[in-house]
Amino acid sequence: MGVTGVEVGTVEARRQQAGGQSISEVVFAPGRHLSWHHHPHGCLAVVTDGAVRKRFRRSEDDAVHGTVIEMPPTEAHEDVFGERGARIVVLESNELPDRARCFRDWRAAVLAHEIARELANPDAFTPLALEGLALELRAAAARGREAFGREPRLLAVRELLASDLSAPPPLSVIAREVGLHPSHLARVFRANHGESIGQLGRRLRLEWAASRLATTGEPIASIAAGAGFADQSHLTREFKRRFGVTPGRYRAAHR
Repeated sequence: MGVTGVEVGTVEARRQQAGGQSISEVVFAPGRHLSWHHHPHGCLAVVTDGAVRKRFRRSEDDAVHGTVIEMPPTEAHEDVFGERGARIVVLESNELPDRARCFRDWRAAVLAHEIARELANPDAFTPLALEGLALELRAAAARGREAFGREPRLLAVRELLASDLSAPPPLSVIAREVGLHPSHLARVFRANHGESIGQLGRRLRLEWAASRLATTGEPIASIAAGAGFADQSHLTREFKRRFGVTPGRYRAAHR
């Protein structure tokens, strides 16, 4: 099928070529340290489990579950993996990101998990499936980048909301954190993204719930509580309104 499994030191990977790009799932051992290096191709990666601290020349980010990482081929970086290591899906191709960046996107996380499942259980249709999933993942990442890459302070709003979905901070606190007046922030945010900060918060917690449903066996009631819903029935109503199916059916379709 063209899928290879390799183990180098404490790094394990499954890899396949599809659609003119290398698609892989890489598992890093706890505490592993990769000193400064760069990749020969542009990279789009998604952390599906664990965490890694990405150190670039001008910045550093803690990339945890659901984090999208983009890097051009010449971007030197250092990686320090967390106490549980990390599992990362990586697309490498000649498509070059303009700069290194990290941001969280739950839709990208779901797609990355589907890619990992294809790599783990290949059949005759795996190359076709991987090519389609890779295109979807690139589109999801591009939308996340476009929506929040123009203004760093607006990206900070998303990160503040994503940091605790069960208890989102009030607008006054968000505005203070990003250095804007609350009313100005609200106007600028809606003008740039076509939705209010409150609508973004509701969308993020539904996308997070969808990611948990697709990638874990956690009880639906527990996912509802973690996302800040009053109870499981509240999650079910909102989830069906957004995705067209109940949480249980969504989980069944992605397992």
